[in-house]
Amino acid sequence: MTARPSIRATRPIAPTEALAPTAAVPTTPLRPHTWMDRAAAATAPILLAMSIDLPQGLKVGYVFALLLIPVWLPVLARFREARLFGVLGLAAIAMGAVLTAFSSAGQSTSQTLLAGNSFMVLGLVAGTGALLWARTVIGAPMVAVWFGLGMVAAIPLGNGLSSVNVWRFGLSLPLTVLLLALAWRWSSRLMEFAVIAVIGVIGALNDARSGSAMLVMTAALVLWQLRPSSPGGRGSTVRTLLGLGVLAAAVYTIAQAVILGGLLGERTQERTQAQIDTSGNLIVGGRPEAAATVELVANRPLGYGSGALPTLSDILSAKTGMSFIGYQPNNGYVERYMFGNGYEVHSMIGDLWVRFGLLGAALVVLLFVLSFRAIGDGLARRAASALVVWLAIRMLWNLCFSPIDSSMLLTMLFLGVAFVPVATRHRTDPSGTVALRTLPSPRSAVRG
Repeated sequence: MTARPSIRATRPIAPTEALAPTAAVPTTPLRPHTWMDRAAAATAPILLAMSIDLPQGLKVGYVFALLLIPVWLPVLARFREARLFGVLGLAAIAMGAVLTAFSSAGQSTSQTLLAGNSFMVLGLVAGTGALLWARTVIGAPMVAVWFGLGMVAAIPLGNGLSSVNVWRFGLSLPLTVLLLALAWRWSSRLMEFAVIAVIGVIGALNDARSGSAMLVMTAALVLWQLRPSSPGGRGSTVRTLLGLGVLAAAVYTIAQAVILGGLLGERTQERTQAQIDTSGNLIVGGRPEAAATVELVANRPLGYGSGALPTLSDILSAKTGMSFIGYQPNNGYVERYMFGNGYEVHSMIGDLWVRFGLLGAALVVLLFVLSFRAIGDGLARRAASALVVWLAIRMLWNLCFSPIDSSMLLTMLFLGVAFVPVATRHRTDPSGTVALRTLPSPRSAVRG
């Protein structure tokens, strides 16, 4: 019988290296992956991360992931809730089309918009499946590394370099993903803290308030994993999540005090104070679109449709909600950005609900569950890498406060590394690499 490998509690390991049943199960040699498998497993995250556009909302990475359906579709069964995610995603696409058909009786619709929104969710499902398959070939850390390289390669292709704040809109996310992925691949806690410190400071000095706060939370949670523990002890997931809530409140309070004290610059101080003056709260004042979302969902709880175009009544309802919290909506932003081409309410919760109805909302619930599980279980086992923790925190933020279009890349990467294999146990292959075997089938294995 093959001896179980020793895994140090403080080493950042893949989510798939979680604690697993220890019962002995007959093992059979794994089929070695060919060079074509490894090439495809590296190419998929690169193309998905580069996000190269094609007509009708398609992307090169989506097409490549769809071509890989024969290899990644069977892999979904090896991961908890992966098949549920796929089914919900496809069902949401169909629901968006049905709602659009119903909406066409009383408002204008756009087939181009319908196709773009449908391909976006289809690409998320297919891309996640491709990344999960790539995990079984090259491991989760290397999937993240290749994905980060793809994001960095795409920097010149985007608009970030021409924006006023190049760091915030062009460089910060690609560099964070790539550097934290490399630290995960090299099992280096020191590199994780160094990356968080450097990028966090640069972000704080470039008006990236939320981004820096999420890095501070990541550093605190990674550091918390290094505390001494009794042999065989295991943390409580519930206590871990409660601690996460306390930490979030503390980071919010301290960050707000630092900003209002002028330590991060006069411009950041003035913008923050103006948002607080709007509604008495930084989060609500900074995201008035949430009030518009409440009005829209209250008016039509079943959703509007992925191809529906807003009516004047929708715009007025949104403005009413935003005015209620003290925001002045008659500034052109509502008409041009939020309702200029479909519905955009600046949160994944609102975007999925409005465009795909209750099935979109169900998808949101699943994403919340996966995010809390990634943090709670990973920290309770002291096995979470800084990248996975940061992605989970970022996922929670994007669900509440970021548009779905700009959240797609990190959502895909998060799902690609955060899904946990079902009923697994550790195994070591001849090279000493930790692998996981899915039960009861002795042939299915997932490398961490």
